[in-house]
Amino acid sequence: MNELDMVIKEKIIPMRERVVEALLKKHPHILGMVDKYLTGKNNKVGMRVTENGSTVGEYTFHLNGIHISDVEFGVLSSELHHPIGMIKLYAIIERSALEKMLNDEQYIIDEPFAAIRKYLPDITIKFQR
Repeated sequence: MNELDMVIKEKIIPMRERVVEALLKKHPHILGMVDKYLTGKNNKVGMRVTENGSTVGEYTFHLNGIHISDVEFGVLSSELHHPIGMIKLYAIIERSALEKMLNDEQYIIDEPFAAIRKYLPDITIKFQR
């Protein structure tokens, strides 16, 4: 496991869980409904991390509802199941943006919608075939 894999496993995933828990407390009805809908569907989301445009890591996050239950390193495979089929989307993000997010954890928890607007320009969403 390389340094970036460790950052993903030991910092990014736990931070995401803390953010999700905070959002569940603030918006229990909305996120609770989304969590219930996604639970038991074997959903996976991919992420490619780049540095100066070159790929330095690929990850597949297995979801149990809105929570990450497992991560595969070096694999980019995505499957989001919904009533009309399956979407295979993944995010591409620069490593420097991930590091900024780690430093902004409390801001992301306190102001999630403003944080989305701040970081969305650093994320590209693509679809696999």
